[in-house]
Amino acid sequence: MTYEAFAVLYDELMYDQPYDQWLEVTAPYLKGKHSILDLACGTGSFTTLLPKQLERVGVDLSEDMLTVAQTKDPSIQWLVQDMTALELDRTFDVITCFCDSLNYVTAEEELNVLFSRLYNHLEEDGVFLFDVHSVWKMTHLFNGQTYSDETDRVTYLWQTVPGEEEHSVYHDMSFFMLEEDGKYRRFDESHYQRTFEPEDYRTLLENNGFTVEKVFADFKPDEAVPHDAERIFYVARKKRER
Repeated sequence: MTYEAFAVLYDELMYDQPYDQWLEVTAPYLKGKHSILDLACGTGSFTTLLPKQLERVGVDLSEDMLTVAQTKDPSIQWLVQDMTALELDRTFDVITCFCDSLNYVTAEEELNVLFSRLYNHLEEDGVFLFDVHSVWKMTHLFNGQTYSDETDRVTYLWQTVPGEEEHSVYHDMSFFMLEEDGKYRRFDESHYQRTFEPEDYRTLLENNGFTVEKVFADFKPDEAVPHDAERIFYVARKKRER
């Protein structure tokens, strides 16, 4: 099963995601701005929290995800695109990519292309905000551990298996979904993610014309990054023509 197959259940499975905290991180960079692009927006739970006075655009690879997003707020422009091949023929004041979506870009060459495309989609002095899994998290929390959770309709088991590449992981998941006849149907899927050292992200951003203004962890922009941080945030600004 792919995420497309259970887009309607996605929000139920993501009930504990801190969308309000992502908004708090983003809010200081929205003052006086007019437009924002939210990449890998899924069903739009974060995108729909953005101030309505902004021109809001959400991009995701899944048409089914965006069908759900459309029901939440039809005033937002929802577009189906692969962010690594982004081509919107316009620019934005702010671009966001949260919920470790960038960890699905697993090759440095692809990251380099993506950052170049995002640079070209930003207004001069525009800001790009994103988060990724930390190297510590990949090493200690995604190192063969098993997790589980359940909602009223779905129970899932999640096994993490270290990948062959450095700082990478396979997420092997089994979902047991309650159907109308009272029986559970099982679906299985696997996702692959990879992260990089902070200096690697910084170098790629700077090589593409960005200035890295801030690096912080776990929704705490005013604190130093601890060694056991789980989620690393980057704030990069378009400051110069390449």
